[in-house]
Amino acid sequence: MYMLKFYKITHSITILLFVSQITSAQSKPKTREQILSFSDSVCREAGVPEGLIRDIGNNETGWRFIRDFSGGTAHGDLQIVDNTFKHWYKKLGLKGGKTRENYLIVGIFYIKHLYDYYGSWKKARYAYARGHWKEPSKWTQLEKKFMGKIDWTKYDTVKVIKKDTVSP
Repeated sequence: MYMLKFYKITHSITILLFVSQITSAQSKPKTREQILSFSDSVCREAGVPEGLIRDIGNNETGWRFIRDFSGGTAHGDLQIVDNTFKHWYKKLGLKGGKTRENYLIVGIFYIKHLYDYYGSWKKARYAYARGHWKEPSKWTQLEKKFMGKIDWTKYDTVKVIKKDTVSP
């Protein structure tokens, strides 16, 4: 069961967000299809490409709700660190604690915020993983590897403006 709520978010844009209510059913494991469907619905509400979040989830955890492989403090399908989760959980007015759904909501709205800041999904993705953008020439091998797994032409398009060559 989901409840509709309105939240003020970055740049005073009011957006509709599906907020997960805590029910006994949520304590049961979700199928991959149910989690992806939930993620897609949050993406649509946030204005984030569904495929990008699917790519990030595949890259981060293979869509498993887990702790950071290195023993760190990142959690969830999209590997949200504790401080980011706490900040966005409060900012979005979420309820119910550290649920799988709340981690997805936080991750999706966080990457949308980074996109609004950087103006590029590629830069937002890099900053999502590393805290801030840096030029590809300065990336480590690991950074090249995780950034190279995504086809950025599907998400960041370059607009070509043709100059009118016909004089009036």
